[in-house]
Amino acid sequence: MMKKLLPFLCAAALALSLTACAGTMNNSMADAASDVTFTFTDSGVTAAGETNTGYEIDDTALTITDSGTYTVSGSCADGSIKVKKGTTGVTLVLSDLTLTSADTAAITCGKSSEVTILVSAGTTNSLSDTEQNNDETYPDNTDAENAVIKCKDGSRVTLCGTGALTVTANGKNGIKSGTTTDEDGEASLTIRDLILNIDAPVNDAINAEQLLNIESGTLTIDAADDAVHSDLELNIGADGTDGPTIDITNCCEGLEAAELNIYSGDIDITATDDCLNAANSDLSGYDFTMTIAGGTINAYTSGGDGFDSNGDLTITGGTVIVWTDNTADNEPLDADGTIAVSGGTVLAAGGSAGMGMNLEATQPCVIFSLSGGMGGFRGGPNGTQNSADNAQAAVSNIAKGATLDIRNADGSSLYSAEVPCTVNYVFFSSPDLTANESDTLCSGEETVATATAQTGTVSTGMGGMGTFPGGQRPNGEQQDAQPGEPPEGFDGQTPDGERQELPNGEVPEMPGGERPDFSDGERPEPPEGSQRPEAGSAPADSGASGTYNVDTTPAA
Repeated sequence: MMKKLLPFLCAAALALSLTACAGTMNNSMADAASDVTFTFTDSGVTAAGETNTGYEIDDTALTITDSGTYTVSGSCADGSIKVKKGTTGVTLVLSDLTLTSADTAAITCGKSSEVTILVSAGTTNSLSDTEQNNDETYPDNTDAENAVIKCKDGSRVTLCGTGALTVTANGKNGIKSGTTTDEDGEASLTIRDLILNIDAPVNDAINAEQLLNIESGTLTIDAADDAVHSDLELNIGADGTDGPTIDITNCCEGLEAAELNIYSGDIDITATDDCLNAANSDLSGYDFTMTIAGGTINAYTSGGDGFDSNGDLTITGGTVIVWTDNTADNEPLDADGTIAVSGGTVLAAGGSAGMGMNLEATQPCVIFSLSGGMGGFRGGPNGTQNSADNAQAAVSNIAKGATLDIRNADGSSLYSAEVPCTVNYVFFSSPDLTANESDTLCSGEETVATATAQTGTVSTGMGGMGTFPGGQRPNGEQQDAQPGEPPEGFDGQTPDGERQELPNGEVPEMPGGERPDFSDGERPEPPEGSQRPEAGSAPADSGASGTYNVDTTPAA
């Protein structure tokens, strides 16, 4: 009875897996049954089914030469599967396959090919290589592909199904895809649905040169270098979906791309360098972007920035928790451009003394600095001081293992967690915050600091305050800092708020040694397009314009 049922069960599992990948299959692929079933052994490959065309077998090497659906199973200590250059409409069904390749990729998708690698439901599969599959360490190996699964230039590859696949990269990379060229066409790699485990002790777990989409599935990654890398574009999840579950247990950098977009998913990252990085040193003058629109990200780094964008960093939704166990050399959030926060829940904290950033916050944010670095927003709507009251701090930091708790004015907890590292700095944004209301940072039941939640713009630099010289102009443009110190004995404001006269009625020197000439009683006209402030209006750096500067006054 079981023998009669077995073919039916196998066919049902294949149909289920094909349905899971149907979104990327053309009609011919969707309609095709399994044309051939291959079985790998250490002594060779055997074929069953339509055995006349569409493939070639050379000992333990299988080459697919025509479109169709091909099921592969068995076990082989030195074998390989290749899809010939230019071959489209190919589905490789992995069904309890254990395959190691000694000196090349276990699976190679040739240039300009179109391939779906489908991991059959209910099956467990394993692909691996050896250290010889690396042309840098073995330059005489002309067959080296530097990856367990190699997708060449112009190939369009989808890795999917509902079964389990383990990739062990002893040579260099786990999965490697190529780039788009005029000759070979557009290249892309898409991952969805399957259970994918990648161990990459030499280099990257997943490395793409063009477009990489991780839409869904469960991924567990341990990598020596990047866990997931794309030279150009990396998309995680999609709007309106649960997205993938990605657990990066170890890596140098977690997710890296010139354009990094996270729409959904549940992502955990443990890194020794940047957890998220929008960068590519080979691209000059490129508009690097990092966008987080949804999902849940829990990230920890022992030695880099939490999130590092060589351009803009935009957070519009989701839950973002990032910890940096390091000093002021690295920051929880770092962007060469603008950090824009308009939604979601964001906690960025760690050992850093602060963050150098241009922040545009339409959602309330609060900043606590416990080590005399950058505190909260400076300059409220009426020109008042709204900074972290760190002079009242009972402790200089929150120790590893202690509880961090952020509470609103009513004493309600907005966020609470056991900290994985020493915390000197906390940035928090949430729709539960109320602008212009005071919030409290606690360690257990002990008050550490208070600060006022604000919206607006913050411009800071590490170790200094971003006032207009060296900070923001009223129009938001960056202005270079001007040299020079105030005259000796000048301390700015008298207690009654009147301007203090300079010694002997002198006029301070201007940058470059020049002084303004008001001898005709006329004031200089403002730049074209601007207006003089009305009498009694707040100065440009008071906060009345919506621009806030971070207080860098050390804690007493």
